[in-house]
Amino acid sequence: MEKLLHSQNGEAKKPLQQSTRFWAVLRKHLAIFTEHYRQPMSEISVLAYAEDLADLTPEQLNAACIEARRTSEFMPVSATIRNCLSKMRSTEPVYLGPPLLEYPEITAEEREAALAFSEELKKKLGSPEPKPNGKTLTVRPSMLSIEEQKDELRKRGYLQ
Repeated sequence: MEKLLHSQNGEAKKPLQQSTRFWAVLRKHLAIFTEHYRQPMSEISVLAYAEDLADLTPEQLNAACIEARRTSEFMPVSATIRNCLSKMRSTEPVYLGPPLLEYPEITAEEREAALAFSEELKKKLGSPEPKPNGKTLTVRPSMLSIEEQKDELRKRGYLQ
């Protein structure tokens, strides 16, 4: 006879079938937990973990178990693992804007054609050259050595 789960509104549902990857991840972490926390694990406990965490993907289960081991002082129970997963989800950045568009790569020929078009357009429109505002800054190299420059900066109070 098939085992059915009953939801809150009274309808019976089939339990989720876990993948072999899910079971491999669960076994690995339960073995780590029993060794790390020096706590025995019964078959019923394994079934409880599997049932409580059945809706997680193997990747989510792995990440949540790692986080639970990092943050739990005592052997993590199913609720602790779920809380770690929800804590990790709440710290992930969420992009709420419109979906980003994927544009095809521009070839070298297209780039050259765009540059040529831009140059022609500048010639037709007669783009003005940028005019300096009258102030010019002349930079001349220092004739002092590095040590002399440091001494000068120390005298002025910029270096200690």
